[in-house]
Amino acid sequence: MNPAITESIEAAVNAFNRPHPLRIGIDGMSASGKTRFADRLAQSLQRPDRPVIRTSIDGFHNPPEIRHRRGGNCPVGYVEDSFDKPAVIKELLGPLGPKGNLKYKLSQFDFVSNQQTQASTQTASPNALLIFDGVLLFCDQLASHFDLRIFIATDESVSLERGVARDHKRLGGSDAASRKYTSRYLPGQREYQKRNCPQDSAHLVVDNNDFLNPKIVVNRLSEV
Repeated sequence: MNPAITESIEAAVNAFNRPHPLRIGIDGMSASGKTRFADRLAQSLQRPDRPVIRTSIDGFHNPPEIRHRRGGNCPVGYVEDSFDKPAVIKELLGPLGPKGNLKYKLSQFDFVSNQQTQASTQTASPNALLIFDGVLLFCDQLASHFDLRIFIATDESVSLERGVARDHKRLGGSDAASRKYTSRYLPGQREYQKRNCPQDSAHLVVDNNDFLNPKIVVNRLSEV
Protein backbone atom coordinates (compact mmCIF):
# COMPACT_ATOMS: atom_id res chain seq x y z
CA MET A 1 0.00 0.00 0.00
CA ASN A 2 1.12 3.55 -0.69
CA PRO A 3 2.88 4.69 2.53
CA ALA A 4 1.24 8.12 2.31
CA ILE A 5 -2.20 6.48 2.51
CA THR A 6 -1.24 4.34 5.49
CA GLU A 7 0.30 7.30 7.30
CA SER A 8 -2.79 9.43 6.75
CA ILE A 9 -5.11 6.73 8.11
CA GLU A 10 -2.76 5.96 11.01
CA ALA A 11 -2.83 9.61 12.06
CA ALA A 12 -6.65 9.60 12.05
CA VAL A 13 -6.72 6.35 14.04
CA ASN A 14 -4.33 7.74 16.64
CA ALA A 15 -6.43 10.88 16.99
CA PHE A 16 -9.64 8.92 17.58
CA ASN A 17 -10.55 9.33 21.25
CA ARG A 18 -13.86 7.69 22.04
CA PRO A 19 -14.70 4.86 24.47
CA HIS A 20 -15.57 2.32 21.79
CA PRO A 21 -13.83 0.62 18.84
CA LEU A 22 -13.11 2.67 15.74
CA ARG A 23 -15.34 1.32 12.99
CA ILE A 24 -13.68 1.71 9.57
CA GLY A 25 -15.83 1.12 6.50
CA ILE A 26 -14.26 0.54 3.08
CA ASP A 27 -16.74 0.94 0.22
CA GLY A 28 -16.42 0.79 -3.56
CA MET A 29 -17.65 -0.99 -6.68
CA SER A 30 -17.30 -4.73 -7.10
CA ALA A 31 -13.70 -5.68 -7.87
CA SER A 32 -12.42 -2.19 -7.07
CA GLY A 33 -9.78 -3.68 -4.76
CA LYS A 34 -11.57 -3.11 -1.44
CA THR A 35 -10.68 -6.46 0.07
CA ARG A 36 -7.00 -6.24 -0.83
CA PHE A 37 -6.88 -2.67 0.47
CA ALA A 38 -8.64 -3.67 3.70
CA ASP A 39 -6.38 -6.68 4.28
CA ARG A 40 -3.25 -4.60 3.83
CA LEU A 41 -4.63 -1.85 6.04
CA ALA A 42 -5.39 -4.40 8.76
CA GLN A 43 -1.81 -5.64 8.64
CA SER A 44 -0.47 -2.09 8.80
CA LEU A 45 -2.62 -1.00 11.74
CA GLN A 46 -2.36 -4.12 13.90
CA ARG A 47 -0.59 -3.51 17.22
CA PRO A 48 -0.16 -5.69 20.34
CA ASP A 49 -2.27 -3.19 22.27
CA ARG A 50 -4.69 -2.44 19.40
CA PRO A 51 -6.43 -5.54 18.04
CA VAL A 52 -7.98 -5.47 14.58
CA ILE A 53 -11.36 -7.04 13.81
CA ARG A 54 -11.47 -7.84 10.10
CA THR A 55 -14.63 -8.86 8.24
CA SER A 56 -16.85 -8.03 5.25
CA ILE A 57 -20.45 -7.40 4.32
CA ASP A 58 -20.20 -10.59 2.26
CA GLY A 59 -20.97 -12.43 5.50
CA PHE A 60 -24.31 -10.64 5.77
CA HIS A 61 -25.96 -11.48 2.44
CA ASN A 62 -29.65 -12.16 2.37
CA PRO A 63 -30.75 -15.66 1.32
CA PRO A 64 -31.28 -16.06 -2.45
CA GLU A 65 -35.06 -15.93 -2.20
CA ILE A 66 -34.70 -12.37 -0.89
CA ARG A 67 -31.65 -11.34 -2.94
CA HIS A 68 -33.29 -12.32 -6.22
CA ARG A 69 -36.96 -11.71 -5.50
CA ARG A 70 -37.02 -8.97 -8.19
CA GLY A 71 -35.06 -11.14 -10.62
CA GLY A 72 -31.43 -12.16 -10.70
CA ASN A 73 -30.35 -9.24 -12.88
CA CYS A 74 -32.39 -6.41 -11.36
CA PRO A 75 -30.20 -3.40 -10.42
CA VAL A 76 -32.70 -2.14 -7.82
CA GLY A 77 -32.76 -5.59 -6.27
CA TYR A 78 -28.97 -5.46 -6.06
CA VAL A 79 -29.16 -2.20 -4.11
CA GLU A 80 -32.11 -2.99 -1.87
CA ASP A 81 -32.10 -6.77 -1.39
CA SER A 82 -28.50 -8.02 -1.46
CA PHE A 83 -27.68 -7.59 2.24
CA ASP A 84 -29.36 -7.89 5.61
CA LYS A 85 -28.47 -4.38 6.76
CA PRO A 86 -30.44 -4.53 10.04
CA ALA A 87 -28.39 -7.62 10.94
CA VAL A 88 -25.13 -5.78 10.17
CA ILE A 89 -26.16 -3.13 12.69
CA LYS A 90 -27.56 -5.52 15.28
CA GLU A 91 -24.74 -8.05 15.22
CA LEU A 92 -21.68 -5.91 14.49
CA LEU A 93 -21.80 -2.15 14.05
CA GLY A 94 -24.18 -1.45 16.93
CA PRO A 95 -22.37 -3.53 19.57
CA LEU A 96 -19.09 -1.84 18.65
CA GLY A 97 -20.61 1.64 18.67
CA PRO A 98 -21.15 4.31 21.36
CA LYS A 99 -23.96 2.49 23.17
CA GLY A 100 -22.83 -1.05 22.38
CA ASN A 101 -21.92 -3.87 24.73
CA LEU A 102 -18.86 -4.95 22.65
CA LYS A 103 -20.38 -8.40 21.98
CA TYR A 104 -20.41 -8.95 18.23
CA LYS A 105 -20.60 -11.52 15.44
CA LEU A 106 -18.46 -11.46 12.30
CA SER A 107 -21.07 -12.92 9.95
CA GLN A 108 -24.55 -14.30 9.60
CA PHE A 109 -25.08 -15.88 6.16
CA ASP A 110 -22.67 -17.47 3.65
CA PHE A 111 -23.89 -16.67 0.14
CA VAL A 112 -21.66 -19.34 -1.45
CA SER A 113 -23.06 -22.26 0.55
CA ASN A 114 -26.44 -20.54 1.11
CA GLN A 115 -26.37 -21.35 4.80
CA GLN A 116 -26.36 -19.53 8.10
CA THR A 117 -22.77 -19.24 9.30
CA GLN A 118 -23.45 -20.00 12.97
CA ALA A 119 -20.78 -17.46 13.91
CA SER A 120 -20.00 -17.33 17.60
CA THR A 121 -20.40 -14.23 19.74
CA GLN A 122 -17.11 -12.53 20.54
CA THR A 123 -16.18 -9.67 22.84
CA ALA A 124 -14.18 -6.72 21.51
CA SER A 125 -11.65 -4.61 23.31
CA PRO A 126 -12.79 -0.96 23.57
CA ASN A 127 -9.62 0.12 21.75
CA ALA A 128 -10.04 -2.35 18.87
CA LEU A 129 -10.31 -1.38 15.21
CA LEU A 130 -13.03 -2.81 13.00
CA ILE A 131 -12.04 -2.92 9.33
CA PHE A 132 -15.16 -3.78 7.35
CA ASP A 133 -15.25 -3.79 3.55
CA GLY A 134 -17.98 -4.27 1.00
CA VAL A 135 -20.21 -2.76 -1.64
CA LEU A 136 -23.09 -0.40 -0.80
CA LEU A 137 -21.75 0.42 2.67
CA PHE A 138 -22.37 4.16 2.78
CA CYS A 139 -26.11 3.91 2.27
CA ASP A 140 -28.67 5.67 4.46
CA GLN A 141 -28.95 2.70 6.83
CA LEU A 142 -25.26 2.03 7.44
CA ALA A 143 -23.14 5.12 6.75
CA SER A 144 -23.58 6.78 10.16
CA HIS A 145 -22.42 3.59 11.91
CA PHE A 146 -18.90 3.98 10.50
CA ASP A 147 -16.56 6.36 12.32
CA LEU A 148 -14.11 6.45 9.39
CA ARG A 149 -15.31 5.97 5.82
CA ILE A 150 -12.96 5.13 2.94
CA PHE A 151 -14.16 4.89 -0.66
CA ILE A 152 -12.09 2.93 -3.20
CA ALA A 153 -12.82 4.52 -6.58
CA THR A 154 -12.38 2.83 -9.96
CA ASP A 155 -13.77 3.31 -13.44
CA GLU A 156 -16.61 1.00 -14.49
CA SER A 157 -14.42 -0.51 -17.20
CA VAL A 158 -11.85 -1.47 -14.56
CA SER A 159 -14.50 -2.99 -12.31
CA LEU A 160 -15.86 -5.00 -15.24
CA GLU A 161 -12.47 -6.31 -16.34
CA ARG A 162 -11.36 -7.27 -12.83
CA GLY A 163 -14.76 -8.65 -11.89
CA VAL A 164 -15.04 -10.96 -14.88
CA ALA A 165 -11.50 -12.23 -14.30
CA ARG A 166 -12.27 -12.88 -10.63
CA ASP A 167 -15.83 -14.22 -10.82
CA HIS A 168 -16.07 -16.10 -14.12
CA LYS A 169 -15.86 -19.55 -12.52
CA ARG A 170 -18.46 -18.78 -9.85
CA LEU A 171 -20.83 -17.15 -12.35
CA GLY A 172 -20.65 -19.77 -15.08
CA GLY A 173 -18.00 -18.44 -17.45
CA SER A 174 -16.70 -15.13 -18.73
CA ASP A 175 -19.75 -14.32 -20.87
CA ALA A 176 -22.15 -15.00 -18.01
CA ALA A 177 -20.02 -12.97 -15.62
CA SER A 178 -19.89 -10.07 -18.06
CA ARG A 179 -23.68 -10.15 -18.43
CA LYS A 180 -24.12 -10.16 -14.64
CA TYR A 181 -21.88 -7.13 -14.25
CA THR A 182 -23.41 -5.14 -17.10
CA SER A 183 -27.03 -5.96 -16.20
CA ARG A 184 -26.98 -5.97 -12.37
CA TYR A 185 -23.80 -4.90 -10.61
CA LEU A 186 -22.74 -1.85 -12.59
CA PRO A 187 -26.26 -0.42 -13.08
CA GLY A 188 -26.89 -1.18 -9.41
CA GLN A 189 -23.82 0.81 -8.47
CA ARG A 190 -25.05 3.75 -10.55
CA GLU A 191 -28.38 3.61 -8.72
CA TYR A 192 -26.65 3.36 -5.33
CA GLN A 193 -24.39 6.29 -6.09
CA LYS A 194 -27.30 8.38 -7.36
CA ARG A 195 -29.22 7.72 -4.15
CA ASN A 196 -26.41 8.00 -1.62
CA CYS A 197 -23.41 9.88 -3.12
CA PRO A 198 -20.98 7.69 -1.14
CA GLN A 199 -17.88 9.61 -2.15
CA ASP A 200 -19.37 12.75 -0.64
CA SER A 201 -19.68 11.12 2.78
CA ALA A 202 -16.26 9.43 2.65
CA HIS A 203 -13.42 10.80 4.77
CA LEU A 204 -10.92 9.40 2.26
CA VAL A 205 -11.36 8.67 -1.45
CA VAL A 206 -8.65 6.57 -3.07
CA ASP A 207 -8.28 6.22 -6.84
CA ASN A 208 -7.44 2.54 -7.28
CA ASN A 209 -7.53 2.18 -11.07
CA ASP A 210 -3.86 1.22 -10.82
CA PHE A 211 -3.43 -1.50 -8.20
CA LEU A 212 0.26 -0.66 -7.92
CA ASN A 213 -0.20 3.07 -7.54
CA PRO A 214 -3.32 4.02 -5.56
CA LYS A 215 -3.75 7.75 -5.02
CA ILE A 216 -5.65 9.85 -2.50
CA VAL A 217 -8.02 12.15 -4.38
CA VAL A 218 -10.10 13.41 -1.43
CA ASN A 219 -8.85 13.68 2.17
CA ARG A 220 -11.27 14.69 4.95
CA LEU A 221 -9.62 12.62 7.66
CA SER A 222 -9.35 15.67 9.90
CA GLU A 223 -13.12 15.35 10.33
CA VAL A 224 -12.93 11.90 11.96
